[in-house]
Amino acid sequence: MGQSVAEQIAAIRGELESRPEGLVRHVERVLVEALDLAARWDVDPDRVELATWGHDLFRSFPAADQIRLAAEAGVPVSMADEASPVLLHGPIAAAVLRERFAVSDEEALAAVRDHTLGLARMSTIAKVILIADKVERRKRGRVPVFGEIRRAARHDLDLALLAWADWKWVDERQHGWMSHPGHWEARQEWVREHHLDRGLPGRVDEAAWGEDGA
Repeated sequence: MGQSVAEQIAAIRGELESRPEGLVRHVERVLVEALDLAARWDVDPDRVELATWGHDLFRSFPAADQIRLAAEAGVPVSMADEASPVLLHGPIAAAVLRERFAVSDEEALAAVRDHTLGLARMSTIAKVILIADKVERRKRGRVPVFGEIRRAARHDLDLALLAWADWKWVDERQHGWMSHPGHWEARQEWVREHHLDRGLPGRVDEAAWGEDGA
């Protein structure tokens, strides 16, 4: 009989504890945001917790180790990935969660895999993990607009994704960085979907926007 989700979470948390303290604290802050969004969007909190604890298992590894681990895990490495190997930590973690920790929840694994760049088509849990990773408290302190994205996510996850992608585009241009082709493809699809008004919610009560977004 396979492990329960609770047992998988415990094993992943144990592995994470061997990582730098700053990374562990980041994951804890992400979990606060992810569980809040999960409650608002009716996503199983256990699945969200599983993906959150696992999403940054390999974030702290040096670039050379990211390339090596990707090869060992059978993760494809593009030229864009070679230029910025840290982007491989999500796909590596997803592969390790499947193989070493026996995680079989495909949506949770995809959420881990795609939390850095996004994907044109994402499940609700994947959107929750990506946004929570970007808007956790410490990052909001460094990038104030993330507070607004956090507020938006409580009412429209797709709008929040697009707002984050727009911020990322501007940030990359200001630093002279290239956009990863995978992220750019996702962003183009999010723009098309949002401006075709597919899946948008009804008007939100103005009073709800008075909630603290900081």
